[in-house]
Amino acid sequence: MTAEAKNISLRVEIKNKEPLELIELTKSLTSLSNQYNSYTESNGFTEKERHAKLYVKEIKSGSVILDLMEYASIGVIPFAENVNTIVGFTEYFGKAVKHFIKGEGNKPELSIQDCKDLSQIVNPIAKDNGSQLNMSVKIDGDFHQHIHLDSRDANALQNILKTEIKEKLEPKTGDLIENAIMVFYQTRNKIDGKSGNKVIIDDAVEGKALNVVFADKKLKKQILKGDDNPNNFAFQVDVKIKTSDGKIIAYEVLKLHDKFPIDET
Repeated sequence: MTAEAKNISLRVEIKNKEPLELIELTKSLTSLSNQYNSYTESNGFTEKERHAKLYVKEIKSGSVILDLMEYASIGVIPFAENVNTIVGFTEYFGKAVKHFIKGEGNKPELSIQDCKDLSQIVNPIAKDNGSQLNMSVKIDGDFHQHIHLDSRDANALQNILKTEIKEKLEPKTGDLIENAIMVFYQTRNKIDGKSGNKVIIDDAVEGKALNVVFADKKLKKQILKGDDNPNNFAFQVDVKIKTSDGKIIAYEVLKLHDKFPIDET
């Protein structure tokens, strides 16, 4: 059950030891805004919540203290602690930080961009030894859901997120590449044979010939047999990669979309 609308904002406080460059603060707040927008689009219960944006309500003196308010909540969205987007976003951010730094809770599902944004949010204090970042939800003057990070926490979080990004970028067996351009480096005419064909797919590994297999004999025959020499054509295909030690070692062709003659002039 919702109560009447209340004055809700996100308090962000950076207690810096060294002078904070404006561009570093801007990048941090831009990444915070990106994460908030992503959260509301995925978790908003109403159209207004899904399109809520953060705006600066007030800047206070002292360190860097900002009160950020979602535009859609100003007298529009009724407050309910379990659905309000600022409350939900702060909880999401806090859980992500606690998992990566303290190993608490379930691992959040983050994209590469999420990892980059979270790293950028804490960058001002990661670069400033002894500084702090505090975030909390301010409801009618009272503060809730406190999140505290010091420079050591921020550095640890950035290192963990860097590893996360690296792991996400590494190809994995079963990853799909759609509409890849494939050219043959070596062909074998035997449809029943399972080896001997090598292709180059620059979309995956530029300039390197790797073994290729086919999802079924019909597809293999469609590509290798017929009136046209497959070595004279480029094939637009969907392929599944096979890896070993994080490196692509082979392809499996799943679907043929089209083929184009290779211009030898």
